[in-house]
Amino acid sequence: MRKITIVGAGAVGATAAFAIAESALAEEIVIVDINRDRADGTAWDIAHGIPLIRPVKVYEGSYKDSAESDLTIITVGVPEKVGESRLVPLQKNADILSSIVPQIVKNSPDGLILVVTNPVDILTYITSRIAGLPQGRVLGLGTVLDSSRLCCMLSRDFAVNGRSIQAYMIGEDGDSQVAAFSLAHIAGVSIEAYAAAVKKPLPKDYLEKIRAEVTESAFDVWKKKGSNCYCVADAIKTVAQAILRDERSILPVSSLMTGQYGVENICLSLPSIVGNAGVIQTLELPLTDREKELFQQSGKLLKDYVSQIRF
Repeated sequence: MRKITIVGAGAVGATAAFAIAESALAEEIVIVDINRDRADGTAWDIAHGIPLIRPVKVYEGSYKDSAESDLTIITVGVPEKVGESRLVPLQKNADILSSIVPQIVKNSPDGLILVVTNPVDILTYITSRIAGLPQGRVLGLGTVLDSSRLCCMLSRDFAVNGRSIQAYMIGEDGDSQVAAFSLAHIAGVSIEAYAAAVKKPLPKDYLEKIRAEVTESAFDVWKKKGSNCYCVADAIKTVAQAILRDERSILPVSSLMTGQYGVENICLSLPSIVGNAGVIQTLELPLTDREKELFQQSGKLLKDYVSQIRF
């Protein structure tokens, strides 16, 4: 019987619980939150609709109730505030992880951990250090959603189904993320080649404008409605599905770098083979020299932040 625990019953955690319940990925979903009423309300809100979909047991519980989870998803955390140093919420979130990760590992020593809380790469690194689990069993949502956003923008501009496009954002899930356009293709050819084939002229700065739009789009949504939760839940469900169904899907999740493109000892996103063992292999695909340089800069930036955090 497949079991998932979601830590955090806020907008992202609650929406992820609903998406996972709808997808019938697990037979049991435990929602853990310091606010037990909120977690219980979320569980019941989902459970009331269970007779209309495939059966799944959804309930509020403690870390003890989460025992023997195949996958624990961490969505809890302190958000960044406008005008506040990034180090302030970072340290607070590191403190939260220091208190919850040992409980997760104690109760589900054979399970995997998926970190969603932002900044996801740094917190994935901290979680992996605290958990002490084998390589690949702690991973972050990384740029799975950013890559989907990139495909969404290209789908809009070229009027084709986004599933016909393969494109990756890599590096940090944040301002220093890299659009790996050298790996992007539509119908098996580069974006420029496809544009020429369908006789669609592209401005010289088209790719840079798309990269900027992807990077800024989450904030644009936040300004209009608050939390980005539906698209995040879809990304979480995609990674959870790859793990629980052992799909060996290639997804740009965040994991510990071990020398890829000259970067190590920090978590960043690269296309990776994901299955029931977690990150089975992180792929080092051909990038341009500029993309490699930007990826390295992304790693250095995050290492500088990590060096200032206690955990």
